[in-house]
Amino acid sequence: MSRSALLACALLLAAGTAYAATPDELWQAYQKRPDIVSTTPVKPKPHELPPITVEPKESTPDAPAKAKVQSEQAQLPNASQTQKEAKNAQAQAPNPAPAQPAEQSRQAQTQQGTATLTKQPQADTPVVSSKPVAAASKPKPKPKLSLVGKPPLPRQFMRTPQATDFEQVTSVSGGYSLALPRIFGANPLSGLPQTEGAMLVRTAGNMLMCAVTMLDAGDTVSFNAQQPLPKYENTKVYLHWQHGAAILWSCTLSRQNDYHGDKMLLEAEATQNGRTYQILFVIPAQRYTDLLPQAVYALDSFKLN
Repeated sequence: MSRSALLACALLLAAGTAYAATPDELWQAYQKRPDIVSTTPVKPKPHELPPITVEPKESTPDAPAKAKVQSEQAQLPNASQTQKEAKNAQAQAPNPAPAQPAEQSRQAQTQQGTATLTKQPQADTPVVSSKPVAAASKPKPKPKLSLVGKPPLPRQFMRTPQATDFEQVTSVSGGYSLALPRIFGANPLSGLPQTEGAMLVRTAGNMLMCAVTMLDAGDTVSFNAQQPLPKYENTKVYLHWQHGAAILWSCTLSRQNDYHGDKMLLEAEATQNGRTYQILFVIPAQRYTDLLPQAVYALDSFKLN
């Protein structure tokens, strides 16, 4: 076969490869084989051209056969090259791990799971660990406030004082006057000579009494003019407040229990014109609902002469 004939065959093969089917041919092919026909365009596979051998001018009758054998040998892979590639593939392949007993594999899986649990996760994932965590310390409870006693009842439960419950008393030496409750009794010093002074005392016993006095630093005539009223010890204070308008009293309501009995104390003190005025009321604790309003009324009635 001449060189020009071989070139013509190659051109015909290339032209057939590049040929595109018409729509009619596609429709006929779809009716015959619908499973292999698609509307999606598919890139044609490159067609491998057969090797072309050029015969020498001086060819022998068996030249075509030799050329065919040579082309087949060229297409077949080299045996030595094939063996080298097989050895390289075997060397690159990982060695198979030896078979392990079932118990060892189970232990390995358990260790792997524990390691996975104890591994520190990222910041946005919860921490899971098999180690026990100490409980958070509880805050210390707040101390409970213990009341020293029940405070007095509100004003609406108190007895309203009446005008007949009081008598007006004036102290000339002390320069003051007030309405004292009659229930506190009489003056125990009324029968004694030279008992007139700045102090007024009314008593009906150790559980019911009242006393009013004035402390004047400039008094040099009266006996013991700076002697304050007695103070009761071991008292439980209920209330401390400021009372009054013209005279501002510093008042304290407390409770005291001794061998005489359970009683309540109302103490008041005020300073006016350089003089100190003190008032003390002692009433039984069981009768404070009717006697405490009378003591407060007597305090409000205090006036300077």
